[in-house]
Amino acid sequence: MHTVQTGHAVAFVIAYVALRWQAGRVWQRGSIVVDWPLAQFGSGAVPWLVSLFVDAPLRYWLWALGIALDIVTLLVSTRDRTLRRAHERAARHREGRPPPGPAHGPVAGPPRLSESRIDTAHMGERLGLYVIIVLGEGVIQIIGAASERDDWDGPLAATGLGAFGLLAGICTLSLLYGTNGIPHLRKGTLAPRLAMLLHAVMTGFLVALATALGSAITHVDDVLPRGQHWLLCGAVAGYFAAGLVAALPLANRSDRVWLLGWALPCLAVSLALAPLGERLPAWATIWILVALVCWQILYDPGRAGRSPSGGRRWGGRIRRTARIV
Repeated sequence: MHTVQTGHAVAFVIAYVALRWQAGRVWQRGSIVVDWPLAQFGSGAVPWLVSLFVDAPLRYWLWALGIALDIVTLLVSTRDRTLRRAHERAARHREGRPPPGPAHGPVAGPPRLSESRIDTAHMGERLGLYVIIVLGEGVIQIIGAASERDDWDGPLAATGLGAFGLLAGICTLSLLYGTNGIPHLRKGTLAPRLAMLLHAVMTGFLVALATALGSAITHVDDVLPRGQHWLLCGAVAGYFAAGLVAALPLANRSDRVWLLGWALPCLAVSLALAPLGERLPAWATIWILVALVCWQILYDPGRAGRSPSGGRRWGGRIRRTARIV
């Protein structure tokens, strides 16, 4: 991050824009990717290009604007709207063509439009792998910080074991009790564009968590700096919130009460721990967060398994999934 903020910012922007451009070119001409509208709409990359010509901090505000445009695109670009806009652009292209004739020669028409979809099984495998990579960054932060210490004592052991336990618990929630690396998300309940958006938000919290865990190892003999303490608690709270967002909209009324008993205590405690636990040692804060993750694993609604008809049994009731587009 430090190199991105200093001398490598231009290279970072160029690489980002080039990857966005290349990602759109992998699809055949005329292929409308209804599950990933960013393949067609590159407006979010424009502020990144403009940021090449300005300095910080305005550059970072332009990056945030580009991300915001992409988020809005994912939220509003449904399948029907994406196809309708594509056909409207094709119609305008046909209307603007010159009439055929010897003076103009043959005129290439617009490509024939076709609908393309993402392989959801492959997407889920890739997103799950990305979560493992992000959690691996947390392991690297822990090991790197511990290797810089000359003395390995009890507080370091307690903090390190707690940090590893926290990452292992999150891995369990995301991969064994979820889909696409998102805890408690069920297959087919979210359109791919929304699942990928939620996944991006959740992994952002996991990146923040990795940074905070490295700082916790550095400060095992003292309390965490206030900013790092809030980052640690906020990252875990954000992760819990992502799981709640993934599970809550598809539940019926009785299931929602049951789900709130699973999610809200963990979310509330992790948020309250930020202001109330500032004087706690780092290892104590981490082990409280480990306990919250274990609560979500033990309270998992998926333990009851699936019914023969394919519904998900939550709280003794059969929960049938529906697709949100």
